Amino acid sequence: MNYSGTSPDLPALSGINLSRRSLVLGGLALGTTFALAACAPSKRSASLTGGAGNGAITGDVPERPTSFLRTSWSTDPFAEGSYSFLAPSDVGTDARILLAAPVGPLHFAGESTSSSAPATTHGALESGRRAATEIADIPGTVLVIGAGFAGLAAARALVDAGREVIVLEARDRTGGRAHTVPFGGALADLGPSWIHGVTNNPMVQLAAEGGVEPIAFDYDNEIGGSEKAWLFFEELTESALDAGNAEARPLSELLPDSVNVTQQWALSVEVSNEYGTDASELAIAALDEGKAIRGGDALLDKGYGAITDYLATGLDVRLEWVVSEIEYGDDGVTVYSVDGAQLRANLAVVTLPVGVLRAANVEFTPPLPSDKVDALAGLGSGLLDKLWLAFDDVFWDTEADVINWIDPHNPGLWPFWVNGYKAFGVPVLLAFNGGGVARDLADWSDDEVVASAMAALSAMAG
Repeated sequence: MNYSGTSPDLPALSGINLSRRSLVLGGLALGTTFALAACAPSKRSASLTGGAGNGAITGDVPERPTSFLRTSWSTDPFAEGSYSFLAPSDVGTDARILLAAPVGPLHFAGESTSSSAPATTHGALESGRRAATEIADIPGTVLVIGAGFAGLAAARALVDAGREVIVLEARDRTGGRAHTVPFGGALADLGPSWIHGVTNNPMVQLAAEGGVEPIAFDYDNEIGGSEKAWLFFEELTESALDAGNAEARPLSELLPDSVNVTQQWALSVEVSNEYGTDASELAIAALDEGKAIRGGDALLDKGYGAITDYLATGLDVRLEWVVSEIEYGDDGVTVYSVDGAQLRANLAVVTLPVGVLRAANVEFTPPLPSDKVDALAGLGSGLLDKLWLAFDDVFWDTEADVINWIDPHNPGLWPFWVNGYKAFGVPVLLAFNGGGVARDLADWSDDEVVASAMAALSAMAG
């Protein structure tokens, strides 16, 4: 679910290089995109004052933004979170392989089924194309469940090959968790924002075909933060590479007994905001999951929505078709909606997010086999929520890509900001919260969340 409102009364590709984030991970394969229990946000932080500042604020901070957009993906029944993460389990990284495996006429796709690029848009895209390839030589009609990148990619490939395909989407729009809306003179992505690793990334080609230009993003062009914190996290990742039984153990087991404020902040940025969960719930092996990402990251001038719109062109997409049950067997697939409608086909591509599958919001008849149950037990649904803030004027450094904020009382709260003026040329800021902090904030009102973010900006001024 996404919230929006006015404030209450109260890249040229040649210019994109490996970021510090990629370099910090060193030999680790994936930095996609834990706060200790003591770092869970308290509403006391909404009135935070003081602090050492971080040099980002160059003018007077207003009392409130002119408008805001807030996401709450954990309360969205069609998402149940932001993206998947690898949890400690006996199945380990095989969880994604097991989840991707066909079951009779059912084929599965989505970022959670991608072993090469989990939790990324290009991983979802490639998984949809993989599912289409699986059924290329199996005759018959196809139902695709979900109109996100995986579902649209599968449907696009099948339709282009002459197959009869219907896409069923619960929302009133295509795109799934990719959702772009106008905001503050820019186009704001409420779901994924970046193309992760532009080198040899199929999403770059698809964006170009859809008339979407990348915006080079440099994580090293930052204000605030702590070099000691980055060194701490680099040492942690090196320990993760050498850890035994890394698939079954949580990352928190590698942390020192005492973690200081700057270290907690680094964990918030590099774990909670990257994987959508805390170190106590993330498998050590998650830090070495997937193929290497190369070429740096890029934002998009028209947002991801323009790409999903392009991908959906000409497809038979049935919007607001909320699936309640998927019945399958040797004679094909019957899909039922919550309002009693039903559709039959020979095959189906299921692209439901891992959070929806784990929540059992859709019934499978017969129940999915035990290997699918094991796979879902080895994957979690992470959470990364955004707060977009628009202002009349820029009162922060205009040249930095990233603004880091280490709240001395609560370093997991508002730790990472994107300078929308640098990226889009308008006075907007984008702030993130991930993992347990984001889950706690989901219970806050809009007024409380906006006030807390504005308090953080005031504290940055010192």
